[in-house]
Amino acid sequence: MLSLKILKKLSNIKVLIVEDDKHALDELYTSFSYFCKNVEVANNGLEGFDKFEKNKPDIIITDISMPKLTGFELIKLVKIHAPHIPIIIITAHDTDENLLNSLDKQIYFFVRKPINLKELQTAVLMATKDLIHNRVVFKNGYNYNKETKSLYKENKIIKFTKTEKKLFDFFISNQNRILSYETIENFVWEEKSMSIEALRMCIKKIRTKSYKDIIQTCSGQGYIMKIEE
Repeated sequence: MLSLKILKKLSNIKVLIVEDDKHALDELYTSFSYFCKNVEVANNGLEGFDKFEKNKPDIIITDISMPKLTGFELIKLVKIHAPHIPIIIITAHDTDENLLNSLDKQIYFFVRKPINLKELQTAVLMATKDLIHNRVVFKNGYNYNKETKSLYKENKIIKFTKTEKKLFDFFISNQNRILSYETIENFVWEEKSMSIEALRMCIKKIRTKSYKDIIQTCSGQGYIMKIEE
């Protein structure tokens, strides 16, 4: 049984399922829609690549034998644009073992047909565990990656200045805590003196590049970044 915390984090994972068997596709969609809010489906490799480009999923589940574009052809195209995206390959027993063995096992996961939904869900958990633990999810489609130390809007990086980035990272490290002006000055500005106006301007720019209450003002105390656990 998955914990509520893991289920909540899984709910923010964007999944793309590519399968040409309609019955199997419907079954997979129903299964993953239960705990993932954003599930896209495609019934061939060409449609799958189109939806990959439009929706920028976090993980792809794909069959191998499909019309228009095979699973392997789809994977080659996807990896040009997103080399680190985890991919779960649904394979038949007669799939070429040499082809499977040539793939990077840290990026690819394999589930044999007939599909065992519990096994597939476990594979998704394994494939996205780093993503789940390294991602801080905000509202309005924003998320922060702890590994790259970057804020994204639907997979597009938000560009901060050096000071804005340092300030944002400091709030991430101290989420749900009120940070006083003095604390911020000592960490972000260090040896330089910081005016309240300079801090306000920096936070205003961060809000402009993201959204208004990503950092909230606590009157007379400082600022806070509230994030649901």
